[in-house]
Amino acid sequence: MKKAFTTAITETIVLVASHTMAAQTFERFWQKVSPKLQDGVSYLEKTDQDELLGRKTFMEVVTFRDARITRIINSCLEDFLHSDILALIDSVQKLQDQIAKRKQRINSWRLGLISAPASTLNPLRQSRARLFKKIKKEQACIEHDTAQIASLKTETLAKLSSAGIALTGAQLDSLLYTAEGAELAQIMAVAENIRAIQAHLSSSMDPANNAQVRTCSGFLMLCYRIYVEIIERAVSKISGSYLERLSELADEANRQILRAKVLYEQSKKTSDIARSNMEINARTISLIALYRDHLNNRLKELERLRKEMLANYELSLNTFRTVKVGSELLSVIASGEKDLDAIFNFEPPQLKSIYTDGLAEEFEQITRKLKGKTVS
Repeated sequence: MKKAFTTAITETIVLVASHTMAAQTFERFWQKVSPKLQDGVSYLEKTDQDELLGRKTFMEVVTFRDARITRIINSCLEDFLHSDILALIDSVQKLQDQIAKRKQRINSWRLGLISAPASTLNPLRQSRARLFKKIKKEQACIEHDTAQIASLKTETLAKLSSAGIALTGAQLDSLLYTAEGAELAQIMAVAENIRAIQAHLSSSMDPANNAQVRTCSGFLMLCYRIYVEIIERAVSKISGSYLERLSELADEANRQILRAKVLYEQSKKTSDIARSNMEINARTISLIALYRDHLNNRLKELERLRKEMLANYELSLNTFRTVKVGSELLSVIASGEKDLDAIFNFEPPQLKSIYTDGLAEEFEQITRKLKGKTVS
């Protein structure tokens, strides 16, 4: 099976593939997800899906998807979306949000220093000493949160390294601090869990057992469909939320440049600030353009991966139906052989057991008359 990972995808999906199941063991994961996979396989077995998904556009796939299989896939994804990287991203995001709130409080207290008295007996007012104390305490908390983020990153890198995955700190940061990092990490989590399922099925399957082969091929077929789904979610998120948000930011920056230009021409007193604002917004627009290019390149990579995985899904679906037809043919042949054996192995009872001796003698006499002979 050929690979469609580009350099950027290789740096993430291949390098970050971890053999852990986060807090759950594979056995527990398998107990939860295998009935859902079986439900999906049973449903696809009963439905006619001969039209190739690869011939549909992305919007057609999203718009005309089957409601029941979508529910099954969404339910499976609740179990598939577990990995060390996703756990790290979630933890770091919470700490980053906490740091941002702490910084807001610090800024608010610094503004309060302008009018705060050196000391006060009013318990409702904040003195400068009290505000300084709060700022210092909050700065210490920020340092603690920052150190905790570094510790979590080091711990995750160590886990990946013990699994034989040489992920660098810069590559990990690209997942943590880029807009699409969480989406790529989700793709990685699904891919890793599929690899774990594939390894489990390969080790437990008896190739001579046609029923097992059929079940395993069905499970892998649905796993590919789940993989296609998580890629499509990433594509939708990047092409929708992220790129649309970049366009909004670019429009706002352009409006502020025009407004700053007007202010620059109105008064010499504000010209320096207005010029600075124009330069800042110009740099913002330049950065937005670079990031838009980055996301568009990521979209191209994901689209190539999506097409590859769609082809793999269709091949796995074809394989499943082939095995299904083969197993049904074997069942028909086995049943037919039993029927034929029953026919050809049937031994009719001897005439002596049917006819009495008298009846046999009468039969012989009639036969002779028919032949023109007389009975003596």
